Amino acid sequence: MKIINLVQGSDEWLEWREGGVTATDATILLGRSPYKTIWRLWAEKTGYARPEDLSSNPLVKKGIENEDKARIAFEENHDDMVLPACVESDEDPIFRASLDGLNGDWQPVELKCPSESTWNDVCTNGTNSKPYHLYYAQVQHQLMVTKAKKGWLVFWFEGEVREFEILPDQELMDELTLKAHEFWDQVTNKIEPPKDPEKDTFIPKGDQATEWIRLAEEYRFFEDQVQEAKKRLDDLKTKQKPLLENLKGLMGDNFTADYGGLMITRYKVAGKLDYKKILKEEAPALKAEDIEKYRGNDSERCRVTVSESVKPRTVVDEEAVAPLLNMVEEFEISYF
Repeated sequence: MKIINLVQGSDEWLEWREGGVTATDATILLGRSPYKTIWRLWAEKTGYARPEDLSSNPLVKKGIENEDKARIAFEENHDDMVLPACVESDEDPIFRASLDGLNGDWQPVELKCPSESTWNDVCTNGTNSKPYHLYYAQVQHQLMVTKAKKGWLVFWFEGEVREFEILPDQELMDELTLKAHEFWDQVTNKIEPPKDPEKDTFIPKGDQATEWIRLAEEYRFFEDQVQEAKKRLDDLKTKQKPLLENLKGLMGDNFTADYGGLMITRYKVAGKLDYKKILKEEAPALKAEDIEKYRGNDSERCRVTVSESVKPRTVVDEEAVAPLLNMVEEFEISYF
């Protein structure tokens, strides 16, 4: 392997990561990542879309804050020193890894500081847990790059540590190599991979973009009127509230009243059941998958968010956003 002299987190480091296939990318290319699709990774590598900013994510922040604690815990357990490093494969430089650490035997050490629920999954299910399955591919990529005979996957949570020794998995490495080169060809030649319709954002093109803009302008116009109407309704409800309180005061202890065109009925509602607490105290052995078998069929919902800008939140490709340049963004409403 080749050591690359970069400071992790720097602009140069980010640029270097975008120039190849990283260990984080490996989980995506192998279809193991619940967070990102191959299309989304392609969009970020080609500059079609910018990466989402996760710096304010509390789990990400917690992981960064505790990484040194996890590293120290591993060092103490093994009487060894672990240093962060950026490395590339000698044989195939598109494979690169930003390692949490290399130990004294030049073995990669992947450190994870998860949430409590993830930690519990690891402790309960070990190598059958979802986090192990996800990050196993990441360590395999690191083993490809470093040519080490084994690596380490380390989970740290509030001072406790769970370690997994990872040996090279040639079958997975072969699959990763094939998929990585196929993906990198798509990146270098700007060949868009198929989207996942359930996870990737639809961006219309051509005539579809024109029709979308027409419909969106009309929808946004009516949405402004809806919001004005809601504001007016909220104002009216605010004026009603003290009147109702005075009427209830006149009723005293009576639960019903009917006079002057108003029928008022007061009633009591049972308190909300804390099902999580019930399950924890009365059925602690019950697992989430046991509950799921009692769930009904899925139903589809639709949520519309009207944003100030008409441009997609992360897509920055000039050709994709060009049809939006003349779109009406603001409307003057005088509904009331």
